[in-house]
Amino acid sequence: MRLIAGSVLFILLGSSLAAAFSANGGNNPYDRIMLDYLPNPFAADRPAWDPFGPDQGSEYTPGRPEWDPYSPASYDVPQLISADPFAPEQNLSIGDEVASPNQIYLQLGSLLVTEGTVGLGSPYTLWLLVGDLGPFGLYDGGSRILSPGFVSRGWYRLDRYAETVETHLYRFNTSTPSNSVTLSVSSAGYPAGYGLVGRVADPDGFGIPRARVLISGYDGGVFSTVSGGQGYYGMDVPSGTYSVTAEREGFTFSTSTARVWTGTVSAAGPIVGYAVPGPVEGEVNPDESGAAGSGWLEGVVTDGSGTPIAGATVRIDGVFSVTTDQDGGYLTSLVPGWHSITVSAAGYTFGSTSVQILAGQVSRQDIQGTRIVALGNYG
Repeated sequence: MRLIAGSVLFILLGSSLAAAFSANGGNNPYDRIMLDYLPNPFAADRPAWDPFGPDQGSEYTPGRPEWDPYSPASYDVPQLISADPFAPEQNLSIGDEVASPNQIYLQLGSLLVTEGTVGLGSPYTLWLLVGDLGPFGLYDGGSRILSPGFVSRGWYRLDRYAETVETHLYRFNTSTPSNSVTLSVSSAGYPAGYGLVGRVADPDGFGIPRARVLISGYDGGVFSTVSGGQGYYGMDVPSGTYSVTAEREGFTFSTSTARVWTGTVSAAGPIVGYAVPGPVEGEVNPDESGAAGSGWLEGVVTDGSGTPIAGATVRIDGVFSVTTDQDGGYLTSLVPGWHSITVSAAGYTFGSTSVQILAGQVSRQDIQGTRIVALGNYG
Protein backbone atom coordinates (compact mmCIF):
# COMPACT_ATOMS: atom_id res chain seq x y z
CA MET A 1 0.00 0.00 0.00
CA ARG A 2 2.85 2.42 0.84
CA LEU A 3 4.41 1.73 -2.57
CA ILE A 4 1.13 2.38 -4.40
CA ALA A 5 0.45 5.54 -2.40
CA GLY A 6 3.97 6.80 -3.11
CA SER A 7 3.55 6.18 -6.85
CA VAL A 8 0.24 8.03 -6.89
CA LEU A 9 1.81 10.95 -5.01
CA PHE A 10 4.75 11.08 -7.48
CA ILE A 11 2.37 11.11 -10.47
CA LEU A 12 0.23 13.86 -8.92
CA LEU A 13 3.34 15.91 -8.08
CA GLY A 14 4.66 15.55 -11.66
CA SER A 15 1.31 16.59 -13.10
CA SER A 16 1.23 19.65 -10.84
CA LEU A 17 4.74 20.72 -11.89
CA ALA A 18 3.87 20.26 -15.57
CA ALA A 19 0.70 22.31 -15.16
CA ALA A 20 2.62 25.05 -13.32
CA PHE A 21 5.27 25.22 -16.03
CA SER A 22 2.55 25.41 -18.70
CA ALA A 23 0.77 28.17 -16.82
CA ASN A 24 3.93 30.26 -16.31
CA GLY A 25 5.94 29.65 -19.44
CA GLY A 26 3.53 28.27 -21.99
CA ASN A 27 1.85 31.64 -22.48
CA ASN A 28 5.15 33.47 -23.03
CA PRO A 29 5.76 33.88 -26.79
CA TYR A 30 9.51 33.71 -26.12
CA ASP A 31 9.08 30.17 -24.82
CA ARG A 32 7.23 28.90 -27.89
CA ILE A 33 10.47 28.15 -29.75
CA MET A 34 11.48 24.87 -31.34
CA LEU A 35 13.71 23.02 -28.90
CA ASP A 36 15.93 21.69 -31.68
CA TYR A 37 16.82 25.21 -32.88
CA LEU A 38 20.53 25.57 -33.54
CA PRO A 39 21.99 28.92 -32.39
CA ASN A 40 22.68 31.11 -35.39
CA PRO A 41 23.03 34.89 -35.20
CA PHE A 42 21.18 35.28 -38.49
CA ALA A 43 18.26 32.93 -37.93
CA ALA A 44 15.84 35.76 -37.30
CA ASP A 45 16.65 37.47 -40.58
CA ARG A 46 17.67 34.65 -42.91
CA PRO A 47 15.09 34.42 -45.70
CA ALA A 48 13.42 31.02 -45.89
CA TRP A 49 13.46 31.41 -49.68
CA ASP A 50 17.27 31.46 -49.80
CA PRO A 51 18.30 27.78 -49.47
CA PHE A 52 21.82 28.54 -50.70
CA GLY A 53 22.81 30.83 -47.83
CA PRO A 54 25.53 29.73 -45.41
CA ASP A 55 24.37 27.29 -42.78
CA GLN A 56 25.35 26.70 -39.14
CA GLY A 57 28.20 24.42 -40.19
CA SER A 58 29.99 27.11 -42.17
CA GLU A 59 33.61 27.58 -41.15
CA TYR A 60 33.48 31.29 -40.57
CA THR A 61 35.53 33.83 -38.64
CA PRO A 62 35.24 37.49 -39.56
CA GLY A 63 38.64 39.16 -39.85
CA ARG A 64 39.99 40.40 -36.54
CA PRO A 65 42.67 43.00 -37.23
CA GLU A 66 45.44 43.40 -34.66
CA TRP A 67 44.57 47.07 -34.29
CA ASP A 68 41.01 46.24 -33.16
CA PRO A 69 41.37 44.33 -29.87
CA TYR A 70 37.64 44.67 -29.11
CA SER A 71 36.45 42.81 -32.20
CA PRO A 72 35.05 39.36 -31.30
CA ALA A 73 37.06 36.50 -32.72
CA SER A 74 34.09 34.38 -33.81
CA TYR A 75 30.37 34.90 -34.16
CA ASP A 76 28.98 31.51 -35.10
CA VAL A 77 28.20 30.60 -31.47
CA PRO A 78 27.58 33.56 -29.12
CA GLN A 79 29.43 33.26 -25.82
CA LEU A 80 28.24 34.62 -22.47
CA ILE A 81 31.18 35.95 -20.46
CA SER A 82 30.86 36.66 -16.74
CA ALA A 83 31.96 40.28 -16.30
CA ASP A 84 31.17 43.38 -14.24
CA PRO A 85 30.30 46.51 -16.26
CA PHE A 86 31.13 48.68 -13.27
CA ALA A 87 34.64 47.33 -12.74
CA PRO A 88 37.36 50.02 -12.93
CA GLU A 89 38.65 48.74 -16.26
CA GLN A 90 35.14 49.06 -17.77
CA ASN A 91 34.17 52.46 -16.33
CA LEU A 92 30.55 52.14 -17.50
CA SER A 93 27.36 53.62 -16.08
CA ILE A 94 23.65 52.99 -16.64
CA GLY A 95 21.96 55.51 -18.92
CA ASP A 96 18.49 53.89 -19.04
CA GLU A 97 17.09 52.51 -15.78
CA VAL A 98 15.18 49.21 -16.00
CA ALA A 99 12.83 48.02 -13.24
CA SER A 100 13.09 44.28 -13.78
CA PRO A 101 14.93 41.38 -12.09
CA ASN A 102 16.35 40.45 -15.52
CA GLN A 103 17.93 43.38 -17.34
CA ILE A 104 19.64 43.76 -20.72
CA TYR A 105 21.54 46.76 -22.07
CA LEU A 106 23.45 47.87 -25.13
CA GLN A 107 26.85 49.50 -24.55
CA LEU A 108 27.19 52.81 -26.40
CA GLY A 109 30.36 54.58 -25.40
CA SER A 110 30.46 54.60 -21.60
CA LEU A 111 26.67 54.24 -21.19
CA LEU A 112 24.40 51.21 -20.92
CA VAL A 113 21.19 51.96 -22.83
CA THR A 114 18.13 50.10 -24.11
CA GLU A 115 18.22 51.30 -27.73
CA GLY A 116 20.78 52.63 -30.15
CA THR A 117 22.41 52.44 -33.57
CA VAL A 118 25.76 51.01 -34.68
CA GLY A 119 27.44 51.06 -38.08
CA LEU A 120 27.62 48.07 -40.35
CA GLY A 121 30.80 46.07 -39.83
CA SER A 122 31.26 47.30 -36.24
CA PRO A 123 31.54 45.22 -33.06
CA TYR A 124 29.16 45.93 -30.19
CA THR A 125 28.51 44.58 -26.70
CA LEU A 126 25.37 43.56 -24.83
CA TRP A 127 25.36 43.50 -21.02
CA LEU A 128 22.94 41.17 -19.21
CA LEU A 129 22.01 41.16 -15.53
CA VAL A 130 20.53 37.77 -14.64
CA GLY A 131 18.39 38.25 -11.53
CA ASP A 132 16.11 35.21 -11.73
CA LEU A 133 17.01 31.55 -11.82
CA GLY A 134 15.68 29.37 -14.60
CA PRO A 135 16.67 27.93 -17.99
CA PHE A 136 18.37 30.77 -19.85
CA GLY A 137 17.41 31.76 -23.42
CA LEU A 138 18.51 34.78 -25.46
CA TYR A 139 16.23 35.88 -28.31
CA ASP A 140 16.55 38.15 -31.31
CA GLY A 141 13.22 39.17 -32.80
CA GLY A 142 11.54 36.16 -31.17
CA SER A 143 14.06 33.57 -32.40
CA ARG A 144 16.32 31.98 -29.84
CA ILE A 145 20.01 32.49 -30.59
CA LEU A 146 21.54 31.20 -27.36
CA SER A 147 20.43 28.59 -24.83
CA PRO A 148 23.26 27.43 -22.53
CA GLY A 149 20.93 25.95 -19.89
CA PHE A 150 20.90 27.34 -16.35
CA VAL A 151 23.14 30.30 -15.56
CA SER A 152 23.98 31.84 -12.19
CA ARG A 153 22.77 35.23 -11.08
CA GLY A 154 25.05 38.10 -11.96
CA TRP A 155 26.36 40.25 -14.82
CA TYR A 156 27.36 38.86 -18.21
CA ARG A 157 28.63 40.39 -21.45
CA LEU A 158 27.99 39.21 -24.99
CA ASP A 159 30.17 40.48 -27.85
CA ARG A 160 28.43 40.75 -31.23
CA TYR A 161 29.20 42.01 -34.73
CA ALA A 162 26.99 44.17 -36.97
CA GLU A 163 27.25 41.94 -40.02
CA THR A 164 24.08 42.84 -41.90
CA VAL A 165 21.89 45.94 -42.26
CA GLU A 166 18.93 45.08 -40.05
CA THR A 167 17.16 45.85 -36.78
CA HIS A 168 17.68 43.57 -33.76
CA LEU A 169 15.27 43.15 -30.86
CA TYR A 170 17.16 41.43 -28.05
CA ARG A 171 15.56 39.93 -24.96
CA PHE A 172 16.40 37.08 -22.61
CA ASN A 173 14.37 34.89 -20.35
CA THR A 174 14.93 32.74 -17.26
CA SER A 175 11.89 32.26 -15.03
CA THR A 176 10.80 35.80 -16.02
CA PRO A 177 11.53 37.80 -19.18
CA SER A 178 13.89 40.76 -19.33
CA ASN A 179 13.25 44.12 -20.93
CA SER A 180 13.89 44.50 -24.67
CA VAL A 181 16.84 46.22 -26.38
CA THR A 182 16.41 47.62 -29.88
CA LEU A 183 19.54 47.88 -31.99
CA SER A 184 19.51 49.34 -35.51
CA VAL A 185 22.43 48.59 -37.83
CA SER A 186 23.07 51.44 -40.28
CA SER A 187 25.02 51.20 -43.52
CA ALA A 188 27.61 53.69 -42.16
CA GLY A 189 30.03 54.54 -44.98
CA TYR A 190 29.55 51.29 -46.88
CA PRO A 191 28.01 51.30 -50.37
CA ALA A 192 24.78 49.63 -49.22
CA GLY A 193 23.48 49.11 -52.76
CA TYR A 194 25.46 45.86 -52.96
CA GLY A 195 24.98 42.44 -51.36
CA LEU A 196 28.56 42.23 -50.00
CA VAL A 197 30.46 45.25 -48.70
CA GLY A 198 33.71 45.75 -46.85
CA ARG A 199 36.68 48.01 -46.29
CA VAL A 200 40.41 47.89 -46.94
CA ALA A 201 42.35 49.86 -44.32
CA ASP A 202 45.84 50.27 -42.90
CA PRO A 203 46.71 49.32 -39.28
CA ASP A 204 45.68 52.82 -38.13
CA GLY A 205 42.22 52.48 -39.65
CA PHE A 206 42.76 54.76 -42.66
CA GLY A 207 41.21 53.50 -45.91
CA ILE A 208 43.43 52.20 -48.70
CA PRO A 209 42.04 53.24 -52.12
CA ARG A 210 42.56 51.49 -55.46
CA ALA A 211 43.20 48.09 -53.90
CA ARG A 212 42.07 45.13 -55.97
CA VAL A 213 39.73 43.10 -53.75
CA LEU A 214 39.61 39.33 -54.40
CA ILE A 215 36.44 37.55 -53.22
CA SER A 216 36.93 33.77 -53.39
CA GLY A 217 34.11 31.27 -52.92
CA TYR A 218 34.86 27.96 -51.25
CA ASP A 219 33.82 26.24 -54.47
CA GLY A 220 36.84 27.79 -56.18
CA GLY A 221 35.11 30.69 -57.94
CA VAL A 222 36.60 34.18 -57.60
CA PHE A 223 35.20 37.71 -58.02
CA SER A 224 37.12 40.97 -57.95
CA THR A 225 36.44 44.69 -57.54
CA VAL A 226 38.40 47.83 -56.57
CA SER A 227 38.23 49.81 -53.30
CA GLY A 228 37.14 53.45 -53.44
CA GLY A 229 38.72 56.62 -52.08
CA GLN A 230 38.01 55.72 -48.42
CA GLY A 231 38.87 52.06 -48.85
CA TYR A 232 35.25 50.88 -49.13
CA TYR A 233 34.15 48.35 -51.73
CA GLY A 234 30.91 46.64 -52.71
CA MET A 235 29.81 43.87 -55.04
CA ASP A 236 26.84 41.59 -55.69
CA VAL A 237 27.79 37.93 -55.30
CA PRO A 238 25.69 34.75 -54.90
CA SER A 239 24.72 33.51 -51.45
CA GLY A 240 27.53 31.64 -49.71
CA THR A 241 30.65 31.90 -47.59
CA TYR A 242 33.66 33.73 -49.03
CA SER A 243 37.32 34.42 -48.34
CA VAL A 244 38.31 38.03 -49.04
CA THR A 245 41.73 39.62 -49.46
CA ALA A 246 43.26 42.42 -51.54
CA GLU A 247 46.20 43.30 -53.78
CA ARG A 248 48.03 46.58 -54.35
CA GLU A 249 51.65 47.29 -55.11
CA GLY A 250 53.55 48.29 -51.99
CA PHE A 251 51.21 46.44 -49.57
CA THR A 252 50.61 43.01 -48.17
CA PHE A 253 47.09 42.25 -46.93
CA SER A 254 45.36 40.12 -44.33
CA THR A 255 42.49 37.80 -45.21
CA SER A 256 38.92 38.15 -44.00
CA THR A 257 35.75 36.11 -44.49
CA ALA A 258 32.11 36.92 -45.22
CA ARG A 259 28.71 35.26 -45.29
CA VAL A 260 26.24 36.49 -47.88
CA TRP A 261 22.48 36.01 -48.17
CA THR A 262 20.51 37.13 -51.21
CA GLY A 263 18.33 40.10 -50.32
CA THR A 264 20.50 41.42 -47.48
CA VAL A 265 23.58 43.64 -47.20
CA SER A 266 26.41 41.67 -45.54
CA ALA A 267 29.71 43.11 -44.32
CA ALA A 268 33.01 41.25 -44.52
CA GLY A 269 35.54 41.75 -41.78
CA PRO A 270 38.10 44.50 -42.43
CA ILE A 271 41.06 43.71 -44.70
CA VAL A 272 44.22 45.18 -43.21
CA GLY A 273 46.99 46.34 -45.52
CA TYR A 274 50.58 46.59 -44.30
CA ALA A 275 53.01 48.78 -46.20
CA VAL A 276 55.97 46.87 -47.64
CA PRO A 277 59.28 48.68 -46.96
CA GLY A 278 61.12 49.73 -50.11
CA PRO A 279 64.57 48.25 -50.85
CA VAL A 280 67.58 49.86 -49.17
CA GLU A 281 69.91 51.56 -51.66
CA GLY A 282 72.55 49.09 -52.84
CA GLU A 283 70.63 46.11 -51.46
CA VAL A 284 69.75 43.22 -53.81
CA ASN A 285 66.27 41.66 -53.58
CA PRO A 286 66.45 38.08 -52.31
CA ASP A 287 64.09 36.73 -55.00
CA GLU A 288 62.98 37.59 -58.50
CA SER A 289 59.56 38.80 -57.41
CA GLY A 290 61.05 41.50 -55.20
CA ALA A 291 57.83 41.43 -53.17
CA ALA A 292 58.85 41.50 -49.51
CA GLY A 293 56.17 39.86 -47.40
CA SER A 294 55.08 37.56 -50.23
CA GLY A 295 54.67 33.80 -49.92
CA TRP A 296 55.10 31.00 -52.42
CA LEU A 297 52.92 28.27 -53.84
CA GLU A 298 54.35 25.03 -55.20
CA GLY A 299 52.98 21.67 -56.16
CA VAL A 300 52.79 18.86 -58.69
CA VAL A 301 50.03 18.14 -61.20
CA THR A 302 49.49 14.42 -61.83
CA ASP A 303 46.93 12.00 -63.23
CA GLY A 304 45.10 9.38 -61.20
CA SER A 305 48.07 7.00 -61.30
CA GLY A 306 50.50 9.64 -60.07
CA THR A 307 52.12 10.27 -63.47
CA PRO A 308 53.22 13.92 -63.81
CA ILE A 309 51.35 16.05 -66.36
CA ALA A 310 53.78 18.37 -68.13
CA GLY A 311 52.54 21.56 -69.78
CA ALA A 312 49.40 21.87 -67.64
CA THR A 313 48.15 25.43 -67.04
CA VAL A 314 47.74 26.36 -63.36
CA ARG A 315 45.58 29.49 -63.15
CA ILE A 316 45.59 31.65 -60.00
CA ASP A 317 42.44 33.62 -59.10
CA GLY A 318 41.40 33.45 -62.74
CA VAL A 319 43.91 36.25 -63.46
CA PHE A 320 47.36 34.84 -64.24
CA SER A 321 48.81 31.38 -64.80
CA VAL A 322 51.98 29.28 -64.68
CA THR A 323 52.82 26.15 -66.70
CA THR A 324 54.02 22.89 -65.17
CA ASP A 325 57.49 21.63 -66.07
CA GLN A 326 58.39 18.18 -67.42
CA ASP A 327 57.99 16.73 -63.92
CA GLY A 328 54.53 18.26 -63.52
CA GLY A 329 55.81 20.79 -60.99
CA TYR A 330 55.01 24.49 -60.67
CA LEU A 331 56.15 27.38 -58.44
CA THR A 332 54.91 30.96 -58.14
CA SER A 333 55.09 33.92 -55.73
CA LEU A 334 51.81 35.23 -54.31
CA VAL A 335 50.62 37.86 -51.85
CA PRO A 336 49.44 36.47 -48.50
CA GLY A 337 45.80 35.42 -48.32
CA TRP A 338 43.43 32.92 -49.91
CA HIS A 339 43.71 32.21 -53.62
CA SER A 340 41.61 30.07 -55.96
CA ILE A 341 43.43 27.48 -58.09
CA THR A 342 42.17 25.93 -61.33
CA VAL A 343 44.05 23.65 -63.74
CA SER A 344 43.57 22.77 -67.39
CA ALA A 345 45.37 20.27 -69.63
CA ALA A 346 44.43 18.56 -72.88
CA GLY A 347 42.79 15.20 -72.24
CA TYR A 348 42.17 15.79 -68.51
CA THR A 349 39.51 17.26 -66.26
CA PHE A 350 40.29 18.91 -62.90
CA GLY A 351 38.41 20.17 -59.89
CA SER A 352 39.07 23.61 -58.42
CA THR A 353 40.54 24.33 -55.00
CA SER A 354 41.68 27.17 -52.74
CA VAL A 355 44.93 27.62 -50.86
CA GLN A 356 46.12 30.01 -48.17
CA ILE A 357 49.45 31.79 -48.64
CA LEU A 358 51.38 33.03 -45.62
CA ALA A 359 54.05 35.72 -45.78
CA GLY A 360 57.58 34.28 -46.08
CA GLN A 361 56.34 30.69 -46.24
CA VAL A 362 55.92 28.06 -48.95
CA SER A 363 52.46 26.49 -49.29
CA ARG A 364 52.03 23.25 -51.20
CA GLN A 365 49.05 22.25 -53.31
CA ASP A 366 49.31 19.05 -55.34
CA ILE A 367 46.53 18.64 -57.91
CA GLN A 368 45.26 15.42 -59.46
CA GLY A 369 43.42 15.22 -62.78
CA THR A 370 41.16 12.61 -64.32
CA ARG A 371 41.85 11.40 -67.85
CA ILE A 372 39.02 11.94 -70.34
CA VAL A 373 38.31 8.69 -72.20
CA ALA A 374 36.65 8.89 -75.63
CA LEU A 375 34.18 6.03 -76.02
CA GLY A 376 33.68 6.41 -79.75
CA ASN A 377 32.89 8.74 -82.62
CA TYR A 378 29.97 9.18 -84.97
CA GLY A 379 30.81 8.44 -88.63
